Amino acid sequence: MHKNMWMFLLVIFGIFLFYLIQKEDDVITKANVIIYTDGKTSSEKEITDIKTLESLQRVREQIKWNRYIEVKIARQEDAKLVIFKQGKQQMPEKVIQYRIWFEHTDVGAMIISNDPAENVGTLNKNNAKTLEDIIYQK
Repeated sequence: MHKNMWMFLLVIFGIFLFYLIQKEDDVITKANVIIYTDGKTSSEKEITDIKTLESLQRVREQIKWNRYIEVKIARQEDAKLVIFKQGKQQMPEKVIQYRIWFEHTDVGAMIISNDPAENVGTLNKNNAKTLEDIIYQK
């Protein structure tokens, strides 16, 4: 009986540690934005403001990812977002690149990530508007 109780507590503790490790790895330290107009780079900027990065993180958590489809979009993306995530101590930063198309329809934005765990995602109109505001500094 005690052996089962200790095993149960050990599993719960392991899940808790795993959650803490995952959470620590998901802190955005900065982001670079490239905006395209008529197929050409029209502006580039770096985002380092903590409040803006936190808003970006909240929006990023709302993306509905599909790892199993392949999408090719005919037109060039509206913006490219490169985020830098804080790694664990002694680990390098993780860099993830997002290509973003703002749709202004029911699907507010289509996003393609270079992270295979994410792949292709969509944002609803409200979250896409927030992302658009961050990118275009509205």
